Amino acid sequence: MNVRLVKPDEMTEAAALADSIFRDGEQVSMAAGFPYLFSAVTSSSFGAYGEDSRMTAFMGLLPSAVRIGSSQLNVFSVGAVCTAPEARGHGVAGKLLDAVKDQVAASDGDLILVSGTRSLYTRAGCREFGTIRRYTLTPEMAPALREAAAEAPQAGVSEGSTASLTGAGAGASARAAAQVGAGASRGTDAAGPLLCREWTHSDLPALAKLAASREVAFEQSQWDLAMLIDAQAYARCVKLGHRVYVAERGGVPTAFLVAALPGSLRPKMTPFAIEWAGEPSAAAALLAHALETAAPEKLDVLASRHDAGLAALLQKHAPYADERILGTVYVPDAARLFHRLKPYLAALQPEKAPLLEGSSGAAERGIRLSYPGLNDLELDADAWIALLFDGPFSLPGEEADANAAPVLPEGTPAQWREALTGLFPVPFPSTSGLNYI
Repeated sequence: MNVRLVKPDEMTEAAALADSIFRDGEQVSMAAGFPYLFSAVTSSSFGAYGEDSRMTAFMGLLPSAVRIGSSQLNVFSVGAVCTAPEARGHGVAGKLLDAVKDQVAASDGDLILVSGTRSLYTRAGCREFGTIRRYTLTPEMAPALREAAAEAPQAGVSEGSTASLTGAGAGASARAAAQVGAGASRGTDAAGPLLCREWTHSDLPALAKLAASREVAFEQSQWDLAMLIDAQAYARCVKLGHRVYVAERGGVPTAFLVAALPGSLRPKMTPFAIEWAGEPSAAAALLAHALETAAPEKLDVLASRHDAGLAALLQKHAPYADERILGTVYVPDAARLFHRLKPYLAALQPEKAPLLEGSSGAAERGIRLSYPGLNDLELDADAWIALLFDGPFSLPGEEADANAAPVLPEGTPAQWREALTGLFPVPFPSTSGLNYI
């Protein structure tokens, strides 16, 4: 069995294998749903080949960048993992995953995101991570949600109201103000009534600017945004389709929403909001608009901890449940990830963060944290992931507020808990959004 990078002229074969496992006669090819993953240019995917050089297994690997405040992480997503029936039971997928890890390490990767949670991944050190809040909306809630949106302040982008969580709210507010200023320079009324409508392609530059104003997000150029909206990656997997809505004041887009809604196929799951950006109140109005115009029986909204502005509006009107972020995560090098996060941490706590240092720990993929006046703190890989991403979902003013102590192993000295409070957990964008793999 030969495991290696998939060659450009083999991507069609890879897509055919994936289609045979994941698609039925109603769904488009995986190559159309995941154009970057099955691209000869952007993909870093691996295949397993038999003696006849035929591909018998595939593990998709796609690089991307995630922005967290002032930090940018090199992230690699794993998906479309499949093995031909005749090749199963021989450990092929495990060999592919080992090759993927080596490739990510060679590419200076900070995180590996895996869309699956099965034992293949957990045995290899991938872990479930983070907490999100699932709000379930119904059309009957639309009027109240629209009213709440109208009463909410018209300021900031979806993460801009959560400076205490992201440490970079000032940057978001500045960019949002620049957008309003741009609208005013065109003679528009940026404080006028809100209009909700479906998007047109002429909205793309404005939507890309809104997406770029988010403090926590996958990096998306105009080309990326257009391609990912068209690809409908996650939506097509569950037999839904994209509808894109824009909210504007005086001709200036203030928010957009990409929703996965029913079409001609029988859906495999509840319709849901794929991604949004812009003013929290305008995003809430768009949710109400989608409920009223598309009339799904239910619409789920998955809010991350940095989406406090929108979550606070939904909290008053919709039932919710907390759950894990979709998939699992693997941290190849704890110390490298710590240093990549240092700009974000420094903006969050400018007096405390510069004193905190991280280096490779005694445990494999663990970390050793140092802080003046304290004995070094050793965390293994699991404890490091828990510190980074875990903890209760809380909104400002709730009992477990944003300054709650981070998740640390039992017996961690109180002084260390105090030193790390306010720095962790780290916000992370949804893995089930437009960049889903």
